[in-house]
Amino acid sequence: MLSAVWHGVEDLRIEMRPVPSPADDEVVVKVHACGICGTDVHILEGKFPVYDPPRVIGHEYTGTVAAVGKGVTHVKEGDAVAVEPGLCCGKCFFCREAKENMCVNRFLHPGGMSEYTCVTDRLVHKLPEGVSLDVGALAEPLACCLRAVDMAELPSGCAVLVLGGGSVGLLTASLAAHSGAAQVIVSEPLAHRRAAAKEMGFLAVNPKTEDLPGILKDRTNGHGPEVVFDCVGHPRLLEQAVELVQKRGTVLEVGVADPDLSASISPYKLFAKELTIKASYMRPYTFARAVRWLPVLNLRPLLGLEFPLGEAKQAIHSLREGKGLKILVKP
Repeated sequence: MLSAVWHGVEDLRIEMRPVPSPADDEVVVKVHACGICGTDVHILEGKFPVYDPPRVIGHEYTGTVAAVGKGVTHVKEGDAVAVEPGLCCGKCFFCREAKENMCVNRFLHPGGMSEYTCVTDRLVHKLPEGVSLDVGALAEPLACCLRAVDMAELPSGCAVLVLGGGSVGLLTASLAAHSGAAQVIVSEPLAHRRAAAKEMGFLAVNPKTEDLPGILKDRTNGHGPEVVFDCVGHPRLLEQAVELVQKRGTVLEVGVADPDLSASISPYKLFAKELTIKASYMRPYTFARAVRWLPVLNLRPLLGLEFPLGEAKQAIHSLREGKGLKILVKP
């Protein structure tokens, strides 16, 4: 089979590897589509120390079951599935404290930028009836966004501001709109992303040409939104979120930031506004619920830009350049 193998900074090679065979508790998946994530951009740039090269990358993928081990009973050959990446050890301090996303011994199987992949059956989730394999590829990022929305504890009827209208921002906006928010405003400078936000039913604002603070005041009686999600991970947006959020409001850091960058936040402002700042990491215990959300949310506007496996590096560069929304690599 062909696989996209990361060998170091800007070094992604298409290589031939053996097709895996399943152990008793494993499932072989014929990959249909693998989404490109901001994490993939950081990995290619050598800025996200998840694992050492060489490594097959890609962690947002769907496919059909090609083979199952003799101990697997909940899926069968031909089933359409989304695959949860990574397996916590279940034994370390954090796993025993029900904090699996902080597991210190996490196992990451070879990724979905490959024609086939093999994972333990615990990580394979059947897609609901009527959900396409393309939409199913959104399950992993949706699970991460669901974690953030859970942590926000949205007050019913609240106003929410989402900074960044990429795929993570629009997935977060969709969940917020279905989880208690009465208003969802998306701040995004790129026109095609604002168009997708509008198609999904949100107020989309260009922060470079429009008065975002003024618009927020007009729509919230001068108070600002109760919750602000930074779905980019840029330090300036975290600073902006602290400025714009309502007194006693909550700021959620969702986007993956460059590890070398820092934000400047006034401790007095945190004190005077009595703010809560939280950060969500990965998707502990949310993947199965995210799969159940797939047929409920309008996610088709996020899709459309696709690359063959042989152009996986170009796909990652396209995301870095702000093209598309959820870019899919299709083996």
